[in-house]
Amino acid sequence: MLFNSLEFIFVFLPVAWLGFVWLARLGNTAAVVWLSLASYAFYGSWDWRYLGLLGGSTLVNFAIGGRILRGGPHGGTWCAAGVALNLATLAVFKYADFLVENINLAAGTDWTRPGLTLPPGISFFTFTQIAFLVDARRGAANDRYELPGYSLFVNWFPHLIAGPVLHHARMIPQFRQLHSRVINNDHIASGLTLFAIGMGKKILLADNLALVASPVFDSAAQGGEPALLAAWAGAVAYAFQIYFDFSGYSDMAVGLSRLFNVELPVNFASPYKAGSIIEFWRRWHISLSSFLRDYLYIPLGGNRKGPLRRHANLMLTMLLGGLWHGASWGFVLWGGLHGLYLILNHLWRQKTPASAAPPGRMRHAGGVALTFVIVTLAWVFFRATSMSAAVEMLQGMVGAHGLANAGWGDLTALGVADIRSGQKMLFIAALIVWLFPDSNQVAARLRSWGTVGALLAGLVLLVCLTRIGKPSEFLYFQF
Repeated sequence: MLFNSLEFIFVFLPVAWLGFVWLARLGNTAAVVWLSLASYAFYGSWDWRYLGLLGGSTLVNFAIGGRILRGGPHGGTWCAAGVALNLATLAVFKYADFLVENINLAAGTDWTRPGLTLPPGISFFTFTQIAFLVDARRGAANDRYELPGYSLFVNWFPHLIAGPVLHHARMIPQFRQLHSRVINNDHIASGLTLFAIGMGKKILLADNLALVASPVFDSAAQGGEPALLAAWAGAVAYAFQIYFDFSGYSDMAVGLSRLFNVELPVNFASPYKAGSIIEFWRRWHISLSSFLRDYLYIPLGGNRKGPLRRHANLMLTMLLGGLWHGASWGFVLWGGLHGLYLILNHLWRQKTPASAAPPGRMRHAGGVALTFVIVTLAWVFFRATSMSAAVEMLQGMVGAHGLANAGWGDLTALGVADIRSGQKMLFIAALIVWLFPDSNQVAARLRSWGTVGALLAGLVLLVCLTRIGKPSEFLYFQF
């Protein structure tokens, strides 16, 4: 069941919300239990076979966390065991095939791949609970969490499939106050506005940009040789597509959660406006960046042990961040490139005097352009289905496939059905990315316009509903 499907919008969401409104008047526990059951139903609509995995993971982590919080001499052992169990579960379902393939390749063996189906959202609810266990060991977790509230924190349906990565200290206190101000008109208005904006990003922008990106990457995967302009058009289209797709999902998740008076963390802040790769990672997938910083980079030593150790910590963090996204060398290389970018950015900053004036407009624009170009180059490895396909794309982007067919017409040969529409989509996407405010700013502005803003948001939602047809999955659902 997708956020952008008719059954979600007209069946699941109204039932979940009306049940919440009614039961919240009876008490907070009733509302929490109802929303937890609704979240399990939502998860079961994806794959009911993994309901036991989600429920079991929740119970086991809650029990281990409680054992750590009770104190005693073995808290560190319990924490290590809990983290190891979470990572082992993730490894079995997400990385077993990848591991077997590489063992076969390196050792010449012929082991059969397990072929397990990836449980929806496993990367997100695993990281969420690892943070809880580590904080319990650090003494940074509340020892009075109740199981219903903890369960809802783990399986809360707006975030469950594709994030954002939640933190217990931010979420569980909110679930303790669901019964207060159940119907909040401001939350409903802003939530529906953000939901409409997110759906517009997905259906009107991301899905149409895919019509340019997918044929180019698919051609490269089949041994095609995209020429200069076609290769760049495909890569840039994908850079825009993944941004509008993932930030659109995040907007919808934040908006949906707000309908129930629960605030999720903002996950995007106009990342392609970043003037450096360091700034980019403060704006892109913010909840994951924060998790990697707090639970991997800083425990490794962060920047406290000299520049060489900092660079090693950065690289390891980004390599593991890439591997978190998926079991392929393309994701690892994507993470490695971003690790290299960050190291070079830090080295550049070390050469810049602390007293230097802030960059002017032209220099900042150059930084934004350079950041977007190197991020787009890295996206090639993220999107390509094989290393050979990524190489074909990169060769095309540097003109190695020749310049004779470098015009827009090459896109037709690669399978782009409507070049003129593709050009328009790239132009519109660029305008929105670099000239428009981010979603939360747009939503706030629409609310300030009163009835006019509500009508505009409603119009966007109506247009999206007329174009749903067979809804397409969000890109980050596969992670």
